[in-house]
Amino acid sequence: MSRLFYARKIVKLQESHLIEKYKDKSELPKHIRLDVSTACQLKCPACYMRQEKEAVKKGCKIGHLKFENFKKLVDENDIESIELSNSGEIFLNPDFVKILKYAYKKNIYVTADNGVNLNYLTDEQAQALCKYHLNSITISLDGASQDTYKIYRVNGNYDKVIQNIEKINFYKNKYKNGCPHIVWKFIVFGHNEHEILKAKEEAERLNCEIKFDANWDEKYSPIKNPEKVLKETGLTSLDVNISPIEQLQEYENGIVDWFFCRDLWEPQINWDGQILGCCANFKENFGGNAFKDGLLNALNHPYMIYAKNMVTNNAKPAKAIPCTRCWVYKDMYKNNVWLKSPKVEGVL
Repeated sequence: MSRLFYARKIVKLQESHLIEKYKDKSELPKHIRLDVSTACQLKCPACYMRQEKEAVKKGCKIGHLKFENFKKLVDENDIESIELSNSGEIFLNPDFVKILKYAYKKNIYVTADNGVNLNYLTDEQAQALCKYHLNSITISLDGASQDTYKIYRVNGNYDKVIQNIEKINFYKNKYKNGCPHIVWKFIVFGHNEHEILKAKEEAERLNCEIKFDANWDEKYSPIKNPEKVLKETGLTSLDVNISPIEQLQEYENGIVDWFFCRDLWEPQINWDGQILGCCANFKENFGGNAFKDGLLNALNHPYMIYAKNMVTNNAKPAKAIPCTRCWVYKDMYKNNVWLKSPKVEGVL
């Protein structure tokens, strides 16, 4: 059946659901995720954006956020904080400095915590990070030498990343406002586990916080010495493939402060304004467009309202809704375990 059929069906069902439309702009989320760029110069083997080129081509195309769209969005809405990174490299956007400068002017708390590869950074961009208060940035750097780093971060240059961190530190010292807080994210693989201690030493030299993470793809470069890795990284487990149900239970119990489906209440918006819902979705949109329709109308689109009711067990799955094809939703549906209380706190 057509999407139009399901859209009409959704509008009809929506009337009896517990979760309703936002009445006006004052009820809109204060925190959003807005992808500055979905382009990337690297070709990491396990990257979902590079693996599924056809899906990206048919769904959410690769491109850069335009300054005029960013300005319009923040001028028209009371947004307090924005996460700028998600599926690409933010520094490839030619409007990046203008976007960051305007966010600073509007007193918006800005982060790039989903991650960057930092293989490209101009002096102007490095200065802007500090001058215009990018509060925190996470750099994906899986190794402590070029020979190791380039295995997964294909086309990447380890020495260039280190130089760019030093460039940021130069301007941090100049402006002395603590921005940005730098996190070195080291995904542990079998081919780089021997450089964990070296990376910790280098992170200390660079005044970076270092965080280790396990690889989500168990088949790619598996860990050789798990016991040693756990000891050196401080990780409690190398198993990142826990079920969505386990993740949801940890979220509801306050062990973690984030779960995929809660993003519907603080949504992921693509560079072109498409509403993606959560940061894991890049293939489909939820019908509305934040730039063309306005944020209120986009987040009040029947697909978005229905999706919220789906993940809280107030509505049955519908083919028009991207969540229906999501592995997280499928696991919740299979086990009849649902999101109960999305914690929406505004500024993170």
